[in-house]
This record gives sequence, structure tokens and C-alpha cells, in this order.
Amino acid sequence: MKEATQPLTAIYVEQPSKRPHVGDARIITTKEKVKMRIPILLTGAILCTLSLIGNNTGARGTLSSSIRSAPELFESGSVTFQVATRFSSAYTALTKCGSGMTKKEEREAEKNGSDIPTVCKGYGGYNVDISYSACSSSFSLVRGEESISLGMQAINWTQKTVEWRMANGKPFAVIMRKYDYAGGEQCATDGKITSESLIVRGLKGYEIDETVAAKTPNANVKARELADKGYAKRRS
Repeated sequence: MKEATQPLTAIYVEQPSKRPHVGDARIITTKEKVKMRIPILLTGAILCTLSLIGNNTGARGTLSSSIRSAPELFESGSVTFQVATRFSSAYTALTKCGSGMTKKEEREAEKNGSDIPTVCKGYGGYNVDISYSACSSSFSLVRGEESISLGMQAINWTQKTVEWRMANGKPFAVIMRKYDYAGGEQCATDGKITSESLIVRGLKGYEIDETVAAKTPNANVKARELADKGYAKRRS
């Protein structure tokens, strides 16, 4: 007797698609979302910082005459933004300076008939160096082998300070009062003072060489403006 056979039934199980699509739109992963949000968060942080800087500057009303701003471009990844350059002034007193020499060197200089210089500590590694000849004194800024002349003055010069213009706390120029003299037979810096002015000189890398007559209204402010304007022309 033959056994009855059951008909075989094929069962098909549909496999889920491995492609993460919904319609034609691609599903964005969590990692991709984080990458997209980084530039947005960075831009927001920059705008917040600049807003705080602006509010802080407004609070310093007493410094507004010595702090000015000019835009500078900075890049962070794919984001470019402007940050204000903060200008300010610092001063070197010329009335309480040493010679930059040891006592022994001073004694030897006097023994040899040499004039002892005046050396005043400045900023950015510079010193204000005043050397003397028979009837005049020579002002210069010295840093290592570098020397920037500020001109010749009388042997009994009367300047009290040198002003340093700073950009974000770093010096880039100086302002000093300079006198012109009637002159004598032996020395151009002899005689009475005929005029005076403020000279503006750039430090290394800054092409600044300006003069403002001392009689100009707000001469000091004008000299600072010329220095700050020259800052934009700095060499690379």
C-alpha cells in the first residue's frame, strides 16, 4: 500500500533592503550631522565673542582716546572673520635712565675721555639709546644689531618721554618730540629753539616716517592717527 504524499509548498521570505533610503532621500547619519553642525557652532561662538569684546570696549570710556581699532582678517577652517586690532600707547621715561654700562666700563670711558651714553629700556626688545658728541646728542632705537635713528638734538636735550604705539600689545612705532635749532658756527644743534615737532617712526617691518608740527591742533592725536594708519602698510 502506497503512502499518500503531501505537496511541497515553496515559502519565500523577503529580505530587508540594505540600502538606507526612504524614497529617493538619503538618510543622514549621526556622524554626518555632527560634522555639519561644527562650522555652525564655530560661527556662533565667534559672533558671541566679538559681541562681548564690543561691549567691553564700550565700558572702557576712559581709554577711548588711546585705544582705536582696525579690522584684520583671520581664517579658521572654512570660516573667515574679522577681529578688531586694538591700538594703545605705552611710554618710556627719559629722565631716569642708566648708561647700559658697568661701573668699571664707565670709569674706563671717563679715563679715555669718552662720553657715557644714556640707555632707557623700551618695548619689544628695543632700548632708547642716546649717545653724545662734542656739541650734540644722537637719539636712536637699538635692538641687537638693529638701529633706527630718531635724529640729532642739543647736548642738553629736554625731552622727557618717548611714546610707543602698540597694536594688540606689540610695539610698531614710536612718537618723540624733536626740536630745530638756530645753529652755530660749530654745531647745528646750538642756539635757540626755532621750532618743534612730533616725529613718528616705524619699527622694523613698518614703513612709517611722518612729522607733525607741534603747533597743530591736537598734535599728539594726529601723530597717533598717522602711526595707526601706517600700521596697515606693514611689510611681510
